Amino acid sequence: MKSRRINYFKYFSLFFAIAVLVFIAGCTGTSPIAPIINSFSANPSTITVGESSTLSWSVTDATTVAIDQSIGSVSLISTTPISPTTTTTYTLTATNAAGSVTATTTVTVNPVATTYGDIDIKSTPAGAKVYLDGVDTGSVTPYVITHVETGIHTIKLDKYHYKIQEDTNISVNAEETTYLNWALTYASIQTITLQPGAEGKDAYVVSTFLNTNWDYSYTWVGNWGSEVERTYIQFDLSTVPMGAVVDDADLILYQYNSVGSGSFTVGLYQVISGWEESNITWSNQPNSSTGAEASSSILAGATTWRNWDIDDLVKSWLDESTTNYGMLLKATNEASINVKASFRTSDYTGDTSKRPKLEIDYYLP
Repeated sequence: MKSRRINYFKYFSLFFAIAVLVFIAGCTGTSPIAPIINSFSANPSTITVGESSTLSWSVTDATTVAIDQSIGSVSLISTTPISPTTTTTYTLTATNAAGSVTATTTVTVNPVATTYGDIDIKSTPAGAKVYLDGVDTGSVTPYVITHVETGIHTIKLDKYHYKIQEDTNISVNAEETTYLNWALTYASIQTITLQPGAEGKDAYVVSTFLNTNWDYSYTWVGNWGSEVERTYIQFDLSTVPMGAVVDDADLILYQYNSVGSGSFTVGLYQVISGWEESNITWSNQPNSSTGAEASSSILAGATTWRNWDIDDLVKSWLDESTTNYGMLLKATNEASINVKASFRTSDYTGDTSKRPKLEIDYYLP
C-alpha cells in the first residue's frame, strides 16, 4: 500500500513539473518589435529660394521606408537632395509587421533678398539716350532710373554727333542714389568719297535690246521714242569705317549728254536682288523697290553733276538691316516722256574725276 502511494506521488510531481514548464514557456515567448528611426534630418535646414538641401535618414527593423512630398519609397539608410520653393515639412514613415512609426523634419525657405537704389543721370549737352545694362530705357538725359537692383551695372549714353560714353562699373547701393554727370565729347564729321575705276560696277539696259549687255563708259536713263533705258550702279562699302554713323550720303553722277528737250525726273530705287555688270540685260534685270528712295530733276542739254540724297539707304546697308545690291536709276514717268540723259561710268578713261561718286559724311561715336 505504501509503495502504491509513492508511485502516485511521482506521477503527480512529473505532471506538475511539465505544466509549470509549459506555463513559463508561454509567458516568455518573443513578440514582433516596431521599426526604429535612428535619425531623419535636413542639412541645411534653412535655405534661400533656388538653393538645395539634403535629407538624411537611418532606419532599422523596417520592411518599408517612404518619404512624402513625392519622394516615395527609399532604402533604410540613404540621402536625397531636395529644392523646395516654399517652407516644407517632410515625413518619413517606417513600417514592419508590428506597425508603423514616423518622423518629420522641416526645411525653411526664405525669399531672395533684393534691395534697390536709384541712378540720377545728367549729361552736357542734355538729350542723350540712356541705356541700362545694354537695354534702351526709352528716356534721355536728365533722367533718374529708379528701382535698380543693388550691385554693379553698365550705363551708356548715346547722343547724335557725340561720342558714346559708357561705364561698366556703376555701383548701386540699397536705398541710395548714385549720381552721374557726364560731359559728352563732340564727334567731328568726316567724309569718305567712293569713286572706283574699272573695278566699279555700273551698266545700263535697253527695252528694245532684251538680251544685250551694255557695259560702257556711259549709261543712259529715260525714254526716247519706244526705247526705255535704265541704269544700274553699285558701290563697295567695305572701306567705310566700322561703326560709322551716317550724317549725309549722296550719289553724284556727271551728266555729259542728252537726247530730246525739256526736263524729266530720274528716280533712284533700291535693288533687292543680285546682278552682274558683265551680263545684266533688260530680260534679266534684278528686282527693285516700288517706291523711289530719292529723285533728281534732269534738264536736257545740260552738262553738270546730278545728285541723289540717299542717307537712309546707305545707313541700312551699313547696319546690315538691308543687303547692298546697289541702285536703279530710271525715269519716274517712263511711259510719257521723250527725253533721255547720259552719265559717265566708272569705265570712263577721259577725265576720271567725272566717274560716279558716292560721298558719305559720317562720324565715329
